[in-house]
Formats: sequence, C-alpha cells, structure tokens
Amino acid sequence: MGRTAMNTFPRLVIGRRRLLAATLTGVVSLGLAACGRSGGRGSAGSSGSASSGSQGWPRTVKTDDGDLALSSKPQRIVSTSIALTGSLLAVGAPVVASAVTAPNTDGLSDDSGFFVQWSDAAKKQKVEKLYEIKSVDVTKVAGYEPDLIVVAKSGGDSAADQVEQLRDIAPVLVVDYTGRSWQDVTRTIGQATGNEQQADTVIADYDAHVSATKEAITVPEGTTSAFIVYGGGGGGAAALTAESPQVQILTSLGFTMADIPEEVKGDTSKGQRQDIVKLSNENVQTGLPGDNWVIVAADSASRQKVVNDPTFSTATQVTHGRVAYTPASTFRLDYYSAVIMLDSLKESYKKG
Repeated sequence: MGRTAMNTFPRLVIGRRRLLAATLTGVVSLGLAACGRSGGRGSAGSSGSASSGSQGWPRTVKTDDGDLALSSKPQRIVSTSIALTGSLLAVGAPVVASAVTAPNTDGLSDDSGFFVQWSDAAKKQKVEKLYEIKSVDVTKVAGYEPDLIVVAKSGGDSAADQVEQLRDIAPVLVVDYTGRSWQDVTRTIGQATGNEQQADTVIADYDAHVSATKEAITVPEGTTSAFIVYGGGGGGAAALTAESPQVQILTSLGFTMADIPEEVKGDTSKGQRQDIVKLSNENVQTGLPGDNWVIVAADSASRQKVVNDPTFSTATQVTHGRVAYTPASTFRLDYYSAVIMLDSLKESYKKG
C-alpha cells in the first residue's frame, strides 16, 4: 500500500446528473503541511463551526465528539465511513482511501464497493479501497499515512469503537450523519478540510436545484409518509422521521409529512438514531399513515416487495397508485445523491 502522490488536484466542477454516477474533476490542494495530531474533546457541537472560520490555520472545529484542533490543512485524508466519503469528495477534499460496502449491490455500489453516486469522482481522484465496513482495520488506516481520519459516530459504517486507536495515527474528525442534514455535514467537512468555499458552492448549487424542482412539480394532496423497505427474512420497514435528510428534502419541496404514530415508535428504534423508526410487518401500514408513500432507496427487490408482499400491497396507497420511488443511491445522502433524489421526485411528480 504505497503512498499515493497527492500534490495537485484539478478544480471541482459541480454537475447535475439524474443517473446514478456523479462526476468530479478533482480538488484544490493548498500547501503540503500536515495536520496536528489531536484535539481536545469539549462539548460536542452540531453545527461543526470552525473557531477560525475561513481565516486560516491553526483552527479548532466543533465536532460531534468535541473540539478538534488542527494545525494545518489536511493533505491525506482516510475516510472510514462510506456515507461521509461523498461529502468529502464534493468539497474537494484530498481523500486517499475510503471504506466501502459490498461490491455490485443493486443500484447502490459499483464493482469496488464505492457508492454509485460518487464512484466516478473517487476513481478520477484515485481513491483506494480501505476495507469493507464492519471490518475495521486500524493497521490499514495507518498504512496510508493520513493526516486526518474521518469517522461516523453512528450507523452501519461507524468506526467509533476504534476512535482512540485511530487518534494514535492522526487527528480524527467524528461526524454524526444520522440526525443532521447533509448540508450541515458538508459544512463541517468543509471547515475541517479548509474547503469552506467549496462547501458553500455545492450547497448553493443544490439550493438552486431545489428551486427549479419546486417549479417543475405538483406536490401531491394530503400527507406523505417516507420509508425504506427492509430486505431479508425479517422484513418490515424503516419509517423516516423529520430528522432524516430525505424527509428534509421532501419538506423543502412543500410536501406535508404525516406524523409517525406514537404507538409504533417503541417498536424498535435502531440504536441511538433519530432519523428512523423501525416497523415490523404488523406495524407497517399503521406506522406509515400518509395519504401518499415515498419509498426511499428502492432497489428492484424493494419495488417487487411493495407490489407482491401483502404487508405493503394491500395498503390503500399502493392500490390507489399513490406511491413514488427514489433510487437505491438515495440511501445515504450527500450532494450527489441529494441531487439524484430531487431529479427522481421531479420525474415522479412533474406537472402535467
């Protein structure tokens, strides 16, 4: 695992694509200095603001695991979270390696295990495969000689249990993406990597895309429930709460979201996460009372299940054709997949 040369990077070009692959032509790198080794851990901050703003280095960034002191702009970043890698790439951060998921997952990952929405961007930047999530390998992280390591605080790709070991290698940026908007996550990453302007640019581009989408769609009457269909033997669904980035997109477009009934919230909440409520088969229709359904991250198996499984197929929303789907790539939102979700909703609810 050799040290990849990262001296220059072409400038980020933001594009909009409705397909599952988004492109990135690279990033801007300033200087060759390394980050400080560690930061103090004060109270966690949800805004991820940098105490020095865009004024330079050193700086202190408020993270979801306390304050992180950085002495200089990172030049070699390792992402242990596949869900956060897209935001790193979108702001032009010099990522050298990323954790991956299982390769060639329907509509979700490419043959390397990268998420399809930023697969092209990663390959253009020559990002290397670190390891598959849930198989954290601290030795592999160290082999890339990073000056910043990015870790998800929770979620299926979290390496939070290894944070102290990782801090022995380099400063660790801990981000909780499960209860925050992708924009907030992007700002935090922009501040930690010195790419605040790029973060502002991608968010502004997205906001323009929201405005264009609002003009192009007719929001369905009544309320809407958004959820993810679970695969496997257990079945059921994950109702998306107001804290989920996908619901935040729907709300920004003018959708009125249905409340998740209190009686199902204790069904099973996934750990400490605030963005979903897990529903058993028996509680699916009760827990998703919206007049309309938006099924997020729907691969082909999910779509077939909605049509053929009585848990879903007997629901009024299905029998009356009040169902929309977003692509599998919208499972975790970053700039790339957020734009994909907007385009998908535009297609489903276009005027006329």
